[in-house]
Amino acid sequence: MDLGHLERLRRILHLLDARGVDTTHATPACSSGAGFSPELREAAARGEVLLVDPERLYRGS
Repeated sequence: MDLGHLERLRRILHLLDARGVDTTHATPACSSGAGFSPELREAAARGEVLLVDPERLYRGS
């Protein structure tokens, strides 16, 4: 998974916002069993996305 996946989720949030849906508390989330790109991990460190790998899925954060 890479930033392209996050950009798609951001676009969806933008479209929902344009329709009047309150997205102020929404956080995009990506799940992957194969891993995440360094750029996506950096975005997660900034709080821009929640990353869920098998460890987090089955054992918690």
